[in-house]
Amino acid sequence: MTTIKDIAKLAKVSAAAAYEVLHESAESTASEDTKARIFQAAETLNYRLAEKQSSSANNNSVHIALAILDAADGELENPFYIALRKHVEQACLLDGVHIKEIIRYENIDSTNKMEALDGIIVIGRLQEGDMEKLKKVSKNIVFVTDWDTDSSTDLVSIDLVQMTELVISHLKEMGHERIGYIGASNWGHTMKEQLEKANLLSEEHIYLTEPYGTEGYRILKEAASNSQLADAYIIQSSVMSLAAIMALREENVKIPEDVSIVSFYDVPEAHYFAPSLTTIHVSPAEIAKIALKLLHEQVIEHRDTPLKVLVPSTLKMRESTTSK
Repeated sequence: MTTIKDIAKLAKVSAAAAYEVLHESAESTASEDTKARIFQAAETLNYRLAEKQSSSANNNSVHIALAILDAADGELENPFYIALRKHVEQACLLDGVHIKEIIRYENIDSTNKMEALDGIIVIGRLQEGDMEKLKKVSKNIVFVTDWDTDSSTDLVSIDLVQMTELVISHLKEMGHERIGYIGASNWGHTMKEQLEKANLLSEEHIYLTEPYGTEGYRILKEAASNSQLADAYIIQSSVMSLAAIMALREENVKIPEDVSIVSFYDVPEAHYFAPSLTTIHVSPAEIAKIALKLLHEQVIEHRDTPLKVLVPSTLKMRESTTSK
C-alpha cells in the first residue's frame, strides 16, 4: 500500500510537507511547483486519501471529460494553461472524480461517438458550433477561460478589468507615461480602455497580435531598432516576455533602466528570468478548485442557474520594473 513516505520520496520533499499538501493544511507553505510535484507523485503511485474516500463516496461514480480547446502549440506558448490543466487533474484526483475523455479541437467532431458523461470542464475558448458538440457528451459544463463570455453555462475566469487596472496603476505610480501592450486583441481592447481611462493611451505602442513568443521578439526588435520604444510594456504571456527581453538585449536596451516589462500570468520560471520578471499572479489551483465545485453543484445538486466567478489577481514585484 502506498504511504505518505513513498510520495515524499518520489516528490523529493519531506513527509511532513507531503502530508500538509495532500491534506490541504492551512499551515503548508509549499510553493506551487512543490505542490505540483507532490500531487503528481500521488497520481503516479495511485494514492487516495482515506478520509477523502468516505467523504467523496457520492463522487466515485462521477465521470467527466476535460476539454482543452487550444492547439497544441498554443498551449505550449502559455504555461499558465498548462498549469490550469495540471491543477484541474489534481483537483479531480483528490476528489475522486474520474477524467474519462480528453477533448481537443482535433477530436471534437467525434463527440457524438463518445460515451455520455456527468460533466465537462473546458479550458480555452469555443469556436462556432462547439457548444452543440460538447452537449452531446454532457449538459453539465464549466468553462475555464481568460476572457468574458455570455456563456449559458458556468464560467470561471480571471478578472481582466481588475488585472489591467492593477498593472496600469502600478506603472503610473512609478512615473511611466508611455505604456505599451503586446498581446491578443480581446485583452487589448480592455487594455486600451483602461489606459485611456488613466490618460495614458499611446496608440502607437499598442500591438494587437497572436500571443506567440516570436511576435514579442519581432515587435520589440523592430521598435528598438527604430527608436520607437515605450517606457514600459505590458506583455500577455511569460513566453512573449522572455522573447521581448531577448530582442531588447540584442539592441542594447537595458531592462528595467530603459524599459520596464510586466507580464500577465505568473509562472514559477519568472523568478529565473534575468532580470526576474514582474508579473500579475492568478492562482491556477484556486481556479481549478472553483471549477470543480461548480461542476459538483450541477451534477450532484442539479443547480441549473449559470454562475460566473471572476478570480482577482495580485502583483508580484520583481526586477524587470523600476521607477522612471
